[in-house]
Amino acid sequence: MENHRYTPKHSENKPRSRATSNASRRTRDSVDSARRPYRRKDADLFSDQVPTHNSMRRSLNTESRSTRRGSRSQADDLFENETHAYRTPRRKKSKTGCALASLYFIVIFGISVCLSVVLIFAANDALALVKDDQDISFVVAEDTTVSGISQQLDQSGVVNYGTFFRLFNSLQGDGDVIISAGVYTLNPTMDYDQIVSALTETTSTTTVKVTIPEGYTIAQIRQTLLDNNVTSEALLDDALNNYAFKHDFLKDEQPPRENWLEGYLFPDTYEFVQDSKQPIYEVLNVMLNNFDTKYDEQIEEGAKELGLTTHEVVVIASLIEREAKEADEFSKISGVIHNRLNNSEEYPYLQIDASLQYAVGHNNPLTEEDLKLDSPYNLYTNKGLPPGPICNPGYNALYAATHPDDHDYYYYVAMPDGTHLFAETNSEHNRNRERAEEAWAEANNE
Repeated sequence: MENHRYTPKHSENKPRSRATSNASRRTRDSVDSARRPYRRKDADLFSDQVPTHNSMRRSLNTESRSTRRGSRSQADDLFENETHAYRTPRRKKSKTGCALASLYFIVIFGISVCLSVVLIFAANDALALVKDDQDISFVVAEDTTVSGISQQLDQSGVVNYGTFFRLFNSLQGDGDVIISAGVYTLNPTMDYDQIVSALTETTSTTTVKVTIPEGYTIAQIRQTLLDNNVTSEALLDDALNNYAFKHDFLKDEQPPRENWLEGYLFPDTYEFVQDSKQPIYEVLNVMLNNFDTKYDEQIEEGAKELGLTTHEVVVIASLIEREAKEADEFSKISGVIHNRLNNSEEYPYLQIDASLQYAVGHNNPLTEEDLKLDSPYNLYTNKGLPPGPICNPGYNALYAATHPDDHDYYYYVAMPDGTHLFAETNSEHNRNRERAEEAWAEANNE
């Protein structure tokens, strides 16, 4: 019997073949390469040509990571969907808020446009960028300040906006500078600084003081100006009857006509230049501006309480100015006029002599012929107030017209010393008339 040694087919101690060793080495290399960062670009030049364990392992790893990422994405989506189910729904934007925002923008834009337009016009006026080139003779009264003539400059056409001119000079510190009285030649093409310089640094010609008493008519004022050589007759008549002054209180008196300025040329003492060629409307402008100043807040408030227009106030004041001689009787006579106007059914006629005297053209006692005159100023035959003022009243008359005394008098008669006798009834008035006639007779005999 032969002695055979048993050799198992797979022995643990059997040395590995070269092929097996190489495969194991490649496997380790692939694992190490997967762990190590990529170092050389040319190491994988042939990886697409020959599949290796390393490339296969990378494929498996890539698929595994993709699978894991896909699992996480699905889970995240599920979580987001569940969370969204419990999320509070968003509110829709209110249309009201958009409308308010649009309105706010429109208002701001409109205000900006308006301010821009105002600034453009103001700048044009202050810098005289686009204005007519014409010389204007400008009359300045005594004790007039630079700011005080802003309205007069506006009305004469030298500036377009007197308010801006006043504000400009106030900011410059020139508003209180006194201008010498006289006539100055100005031009609308002059800017504000040039106008101020022309008024404060130049001298005027010879001036004359002219006094216009309270109660003077247009005809009397006209003659006074001519007597003092302030202007020529032709220029004066043209300005009095045809020049359209722009004062607000004259709006109801337009259009210009004969004697249309009656009542508004304020009585005062003025200083004018003696120049027969000067534009006389500037002289009249000074007197009209004075009226505008003297017609103060107290007069305006009184007129408002009585429901009177400026025209009616001036008419009543002119009647008072011509009827009253004593200062303490102005408001008393005003009370008689208002009593009759407020009781027109019982006392339809004012029966004021001064109004008829204005129509007949004299201040003498009225005759029977005068009382028959067919004129709207005949207050013995025409009811209510006359159509216009009968003179140019002063401040006391204007104030009395808007602040009448509260009494029950409906009649009065003049005495030789300028005072009046007042009565509540016609019988009492007739007795007062007898006393007045006796007093006048005695005064005429002396």
